[in-house]
Formats: sequence, structure tokens, C-alpha cells
Amino acid sequence: MGKDQLFKKYPSNELYESIISSFGIQDIDSKYTFSRNDLKHLKTVEKINKLKPYLEKCYIPCKARTYLNNLTEKNVVTVLRQVIKIRGYYISSREKYIKGHKYILYKIEKNDSDDYTPLSTTFETNKEKSSKPIIITFN
Repeated sequence: MGKDQLFKKYPSNELYESIISSFGIQDIDSKYTFSRNDLKHLKTVEKINKLKPYLEKCYIPCKARTYLNNLTEKNVVTVLRQVIKIRGYYISSREKYIKGHKYILYKIEKNDSDDYTPLSTTFETNKEKSSKPIIITFN
């Protein structure tokens, strides 16, 4: 049984650290921002390509084909986004213009919204709140 819709097993701590360091990030909690241009200078795509066999063991096969073939700077940001999501982080992005060129700056942030509580939509809870029947009409 898979862990979720992307991974059949979650990346190990060593693989996680290798992916993070491929992006030039020393500490994930730091206020580090990067762009695709930075990833070209750091040769991140080549580093992630070296980790590809280990990543393929973690991804579900159909997702590995989708996300790990023909890697570009854009694709490796997606891989990073997926790997850090399971650790409680997300990537925020914003546009910045430098000397007339548009860059997308990425920043890793901690996901603080762990207090998600879904609404209960069962008939029993609605029955307790009101004795009136619920009628839905479609025109």
C-alpha cells in the first residue's frame, strides 16, 4: 500500500538532506530565496539527476515517469515542493524584475496551518441542530 498519491515510501532523511543541499540550502528554516537562474549556477538539475535512482524508488512508477524524466529547473522545483510538503514545509513564489528581466523567486516556509478540522456533513449532526428537513432543489 502506498503512502499517498505521490510516494510509495517517503524519502529517507539522507535523501531529503541531499535534495535540500542540491538547491544550496544549508538550513531549511533559514530565510533563503532562490530563482531558476540560481539553480543553473548551482547545477541543481545535474545534482538531482544523480539522485534520480533513489527518488524513483520513492515515487509511484507513473508519478516517477511524470516528474523525473526530462528534468529542468522548473521540474526540480516541483520535486522539491513535493518532498518538503511531507515534512510540513511549502514553497512560496513571487515575481521580481531585475534590470528588465522577470524572475520568479522561491522561498521555503513552514506550514503553520496544522489545525485543519473538516466540517461534519453527516445527516446525524444536521438532525441534532434542526428538526427541519433539508431540501435541495435544482432548476
